[in-house]
Amino acid sequence: MTHDTNYLEHLGLVTDTQQGRVKISLVGSGCSACHNSLCMLGDSKAKEVEVFTKESLFQSGDEVVVKINPASGYRAVLLLYVIPFFAMFLTLVFMMFSGYPEGLTGIASLLVLVPYFGTLYLLRKKLGSQCKIEVVKR
Repeated sequence: MTHDTNYLEHLGLVTDTQQGRVKISLVGSGCSACHNSLCMLGDSKAKEVEVFTKESLFQSGDEVVVKINPASGYRAVLLLYVIPFFAMFLTLVFMMFSGYPEGLTGIASLLVLVPYFGTLYLLRKKLGSQCKIEVVKR
């Protein structure tokens, strides 16, 4: 496997191909570049990723290398973990200091995630187009 310093790389196996979409199963330990700190691919469960491609070079069973731009990975961690944590935390602190009951405070800090993740869902195509993922045959 060639190691490109501009990308994080992970081995995968093509499980399905349909109309410009390639489903890839990522199994095993994390890539050498991030040592599991970024993408958490180190657990024993197989992860699946779906990549849109214009080329129809891939068939089920092909071994591939999935390359992701580190900035895309960090953006995903920020959007999916960091921002929701701070939204919940700030809602919790604000409501506690405003004198609301603990039960209501806890529920509100969880409910703040509904519009946030709803917005992410509505923007999924735009966010997905910004993510730089390449698939290369091994």
